[in-house]
Amino acid sequence: MAVQQTKQADVPSERLPFRVKIATANELTAVARLRAMAYGRHLPALARNLLEPEAADFEPGNEVFVAVSKLDGSMLGTIRTHSNLFKPLPLEASMDLPGHMHGLRLVEATRLSVLGNLQASLVRNALFKVFFRYCLSQNVDWMLAAGRRPVDRLYDSMLWRDVDGVGRLYPMAHAAGVPHRVMCMAPADAEPIWRAADHPLFGFAFQTEHPDLDFTGVRLLDEVTQGIDISRGIADAISRALGDPLPAATTRRLLQCSVAQSHASADSVKGGGIGAG
Repeated sequence: MAVQQTKQADVPSERLPFRVKIATANELTAVARLRAMAYGRHLPALARNLLEPEAADFEPGNEVFVAVSKLDGSMLGTIRTHSNLFKPLPLEASMDLPGHMHGLRLVEATRLSVLGNLQASLVRNALFKVFFRYCLSQNVDWMLAAGRRPVDRLYDSMLWRDVDGVGRLYPMAHAAGVPHRVMCMAPADAEPIWRAADHPLFGFAFQTEHPDLDFTGVRLLDEVTQGIDISRGIADAISRALGDPLPAATTRRLLQCSVAQSHASADSVKGGGIGAG
């Protein structure tokens, strides 16, 4: 399945100096290094645990997107989508979502990491556009993210709102107890909200085609849920979904995550770089 960017008449097209796409298995080590660097300044203990790909990178219902430079192939940024198809969202390990979200399709933006350079803002905006279009195409009810200060301002700037309505800070047990705001937006509401606010990125997000945002290889969540039996556990289900036995270390990480909910959604900034979720 591929999420399509629909070409509309009179919609301008803009090329980017990088390509955003699904990470290949061979790229996940570079993804992990970028995450560790982005988180290293503010959460060094967590960063040391990010030097290798995480169990969640392999789980069905999740996708890892990367921004790769066209000039030299270097990795500029990454974001992981984390759905609640088979287990709670990472942020739910530290707070209870409101009742109106129960039973709905939710996707959390996790492990947002952007290399600190002159293109950082553009890379970040492109990753968020990919995240939004992914959620919209997958009929997601709510997009969510956990952000520590000052990274929570990114979500404020995108007009997301606090899940609890009051802006409470929730210490994240899986991120050294660092307090986070938990924020959300319904994908279906994003365009009218941004239009009404005359948001400065409205044109970029909704009125410009970006051929370099490549959704090839994205899996339909509906197909994932239909094709996976988790009666023997999530690790076994993922192994069978991938078609090959997972490495022992990866299987151990999956089991640990399943029991301890050890996914992190902490935010960090390093040298102008961004690490969020």
